[in-house]
Amino acid sequence: MNRTVTISTVDYGEVTIPEPPWCAGEHPSDGYRIDISHYGPDVPLPIETSRGRVTAMTTALEQRPFTERHPGRGVFINVEIDGDHYPHDPDELHRLAAALDHHAQRLRVLGDELATLVQEHQQ
Repeated sequence: MNRTVTISTVDYGEVTIPEPPWCAGEHPSDGYRIDISHYGPDVPLPIETSRGRVTAMTTALEQRPFTERHPGRGVFINVEIDGDHYPHDPDELHRLAAALDHHAQRLRVLGDELATLVQEHQQ
């Protein structure tokens, strides 16, 4: 059985749309139809730091069935970084992962350089 949700909008009145199974069911009312979104649950991406675990970024499935903006009306992953949200299609998400791989490699190099400096300082 397909679920639907009815959302009250200021420009189109009551709008009834299909509800994807992954949607968390939160739909603010009294906005514009173009702003209607389906949101999946947040998926935090934590990292360990010298002060404990922190969330580096948070991801969530999203769909905007009436948008005219990128990445379109299909499902995408929204990535929250530093308090802002960045929508990603599959290719963009792979490019983000590649950039994070590059940054991880740079951190490994810095770790090696720091280990050398620490060792030299201890002698």
